[in-house]
Amino acid sequence: MNEIQIIQNQLATERAHFGEIAALCAAAPISVGACTDYFSFAVTRFEPAVAERLASQLAKGLDAAFLRAFDDACRAHFEKVDSLLGRSLPVTEWRAVSRIDADSIFAERTRYTRVKTALST
Repeated sequence: MNEIQIIQNQLATERAHFGEIAALCAAAPISVGACTDYFSFAVTRFEPAVAERLASQLAKGLDAAFLRAFDDACRAHFEKVDSLLGRSLPVTEWRAVSRIDADSIFAERTRYTRVKTALST
């Protein structure tokens, strides 16, 4: 597997995890710290202006308004990524668009596991 395939696989994983965690946290009876931590990381995947806006909104609390804004940002982000799939782009461009590297893959999966653990107890 080459680096572009790793990036594309992680993008697919993030897409699935973002939706799953948003649904789980929306249904949680109380705001779970692991959810806030997950979203603090997840917003960094988006364009800087979007990430900053969402981070500011998240700082006010993990609520339905944040989750709607996060969902909208996800849709826009993954539509942009999807538009690149048919093109033959160099790995440097995939890195720039996705903001994915080994550290971010580890960070996302660690936070994902924390949320799943916190919400299953």
